[in-house]
Amino acid sequence: MTVQHKYRGIMTATPTPFTANGQIDTAAIAAHVDRMIAADADALVPLGGTGEYTSLTSAQRMTVLETSVKAADGRIPVIPGVLSPGIGNATEAGRAFMKAGANALMVVTPYYFRPTQQGIVDYFKKFSDEVDADIILYEIPYRTGVSLNYQTVAQLAAETRVVGMKACNPDLAQQMRVAELTRNKIAILTGEEDVLPLHVAMGAVGAIISSSNLVPRQWARILKLAMDGQLTEAMALHTALRPLIDCVFAEPNPAPIKAAMELLGWGGSDVLAPMLPASAALRERLTKIVTEHRGRE
Repeated sequence: MTVQHKYRGIMTATPTPFTANGQIDTAAIAAHVDRMIAADADALVPLGGTGEYTSLTSAQRMTVLETSVKAADGRIPVIPGVLSPGIGNATEAGRAFMKAGANALMVVTPYYFRPTQQGIVDYFKKFSDEVDADIILYEIPYRTGVSLNYQTVAQLAAETRVVGMKACNPDLAQQMRVAELTRNKIAILTGEEDVLPLHVAMGAVGAIISSSNLVPRQWARILKLAMDGQLTEAMALHTALRPLIDCVFAEPNPAPIKAAMELLGWGGSDVLAPMLPASAALRERLTKIVTEHRGRE
């Protein structure tokens, strides 16, 4: 029997735009929320890595979320990231985000401390006890230095508020074991554009990705084909999208995505330290590739 998960489809990780004087560009956020909804995005995920969570102040994060929630106006879920390294700041942010109207929270595995698997379970149990929210577990070991084993994910699915997982572990064998144990319990959501059709074949029911800011309908077509079992067709479309994927990840995220959005007239390309803006060479590549792929939308 097919499980109909609450969170599924193409969920777009949105960037945080800034005005010329370094303030949060609320007008650009609201316009982009409308743009994504018009393109049939299934959810918006501000304040992840693409949204520069760790570089923003607490007040700036609240501005981003409140603006996104107001602009979405209940039309699609808004699921902010909580990318704090420790429990105190994480629960504080989680409660504030839910009070501000978030529909769920994407919570990264605690980092810097390099916790044990049991430590991670205890962390999410405490978060679940203190924050009344659906949780999308965010595993991204090449950023955090912490990899979850599949038994840990299964335990979190059984004992906490975790209802989904943004899967960014490059170990596909590990991801397959996670899907085998948990896909009927939580929504597996790939966070890797490079392997989206493969993750769907293993049990993913959607994605939380950043390039869907630019070509949401193309990603929706790829996902639908893969979900319908038409993997050959999904792979063909995915291959056609490869030049754009390679381009927007040629330099650290979110600089290329922001540069591409600026080229489209969708906001500025500034990023916060220690990030650097996209190089002139990359901007030149983006001009051609983004225009070409937007024409397919």
